[in-house]
Amino acid sequence: MIRKVCLAALLLVLAAPLVALPPPQAEGGLFARAPCPASVQSEDGVECGVLTVPENRQRAGSRMIRLPVVIFRSHASAPAPDAVVFLPGGPGGSALARPLSAKNNPFLATRDYVLLESRGAKLAQPSLGCPEINALVGVIAAGHQSGKAADTARVKAAMACRADLVAKGIDLDGYTSAETAQDIEDLRKALGYRQWNLFGLSYGTRLALTVLRDHPQGIRSVILDSVLPPEANFDEHAMANFRRALDAVFNGCAVDTVCGSMYPHLAADFTELVARADRHPLAMPGVSGSDGRSVTVRGAQVVAALYDALHAPSAIGRIPAVIEDSLDGRTTELAGLVKADQGPSSFTWGLRLSVWCAEEAPFENPSRVEQQVSLAWGLGDIDERTASPAVCRAWNVAAAAPSENVAVTSDVPVLVFAGEFDPDTPPEWGRGLIPHIPNARVVTFPGQSHGAGFNPCGAAIATAFLHDPGGSLPLDCVLKMHGTAFTT
Repeated sequence: MIRKVCLAALLLVLAAPLVALPPPQAEGGLFARAPCPASVQSEDGVECGVLTVPENRQRAGSRMIRLPVVIFRSHASAPAPDAVVFLPGGPGGSALARPLSAKNNPFLATRDYVLLESRGAKLAQPSLGCPEINALVGVIAAGHQSGKAADTARVKAAMACRADLVAKGIDLDGYTSAETAQDIEDLRKALGYRQWNLFGLSYGTRLALTVLRDHPQGIRSVILDSVLPPEANFDEHAMANFRRALDAVFNGCAVDTVCGSMYPHLAADFTELVARADRHPLAMPGVSGSDGRSVTVRGAQVVAALYDALHAPSAIGRIPAVIEDSLDGRTTELAGLVKADQGPSSFTWGLRLSVWCAEEAPFENPSRVEQQVSLAWGLGDIDERTASPAVCRAWNVAAAAPSENVAVTSDVPVLVFAGEFDPDTPPEWGRGLIPHIPNARVVTFPGQSHGAGFNPCGAAIATAFLHDPGGSLPLDCVLKMHGTAFTT
């Protein structure tokens, strides 16, 4: 599954309690001022509210739901009329359940910056939380469930969560990308923007493309970081994408004079490390799971730790040394990576499954999805799929229209960011937009991963693009990036 979401560069904030929102409105698509749902620094220019919309626009008489909104007003004396709307990853990620601040946000120098909590997300009312699944993710990360038994446990947890949400009167069929895209369009109209700019990360790129498809009249430009296109069928490629990124590290080490000479058999040594851990779990004193029990470090836990390392550009260059040190019995650095991988999931799983099981699973080849957990990948029995076919059968939501699995076409200017070592959304997916979106430009960052543009260079390029979506881009900083320096 897609687990890492890089937001720190643009969403710096202070933790805060949720405050009660006003009662539901009588109609949909209405915005009203309300207390902020997260603490912000005591600064001017922050406005908050709530958007009230129907839970399921496809059903007459659908009840109303409430979505918190935070608006950071531009510092400019004469701001550009088109705001930036940030769409976070997931599905099931929150736009607001994190510290929020206007500091270090490069876009506020020229325009407003808007955050909308997606329907069903953590601070929305209702929220489609599944504590059973969140806890189970921590149990699996600690090595206490694996393989078929883990998927059976996922199915059981999904069934329990679904029953609980349905008993609360929640219409799970209303939580789709198309409905969220309509929420975004309703918010644009309610706030009075003639057009605005979308900035999507990971699943947020798929959502941005859905808005672009369904409501193009309101979109001036789009920035897509780590593209998840609707036609990609993620769970058919989950382990293949991971393996591609890992092989890129092995190949990068091989052509590096020092790394290649120090570790001439890196790929084979990785395979041996995983197999050895499966035969005899690695001892890592002091590393415990979310339930306090010691972590059982089998091959899957080794692989999961390296998967997480692939998301951190500063850690990618250390992967060869971590493998070789661990194979020689020096597991201190691997233990740190394993420890960082512990704990329950932070996703709102009811939203995650409603989107995924409606828009992805119906169009995927179940056989190819099952092949992604084959031991032939040499990745232990790790499962990085978002949801197995069995879990989606248990979640039992209506399949989306076939158009949700078709490439989006548009003439709107689009800027695409991709990372060389992204283990979730490979650069090829970003380049695949060009035949359908002729005004798309793709920037691949050497040495970067998921969330490739969240660095000073990416911010400079994005800012220039927003100033003139059709103009030249300051790409010198990309050419000056040295890529990954492998350490031994």
